[in-house]
Amino acid sequence: MAFPDSFTGAVDLQGPLVAALEVAMNEFLPPGSKVKSHGDSEALSECLSRRSTYDVQAMAYGEGLFYVSFTPHVGRCGLSDEILDGGAEYVIDGKGRIVRSQ
Repeated sequence: MAFPDSFTGAVDLQGPLVAALEVAMNEFLPPGSKVKSHGDSEALSECLSRRSTYDVQAMAYGEGLFYVSFTPHVGRCGLSDEILDGGAEYVIDGKGRIVRSQ
């Protein structure tokens, strides 16, 4: 596979935002962790345990703060379950500390 000729259309993430995203993701879904779904659905648990299931919104938020939000999309796993509380939101400071989460 060849590398692209340019980065036109690429998403540009600055280092501090990438660091905040990593802190939030590792808190939300640590590597190797398994999510326990309500109703004991093995397929749903497996789906929610994959980082690729989630869409992420991340942005600078105030002075030296970053906002990161995770939203699950189980359709990527071929499921149609309705997820009401499968995501999370974080505010991360410039030192990589979680200031707030919900």
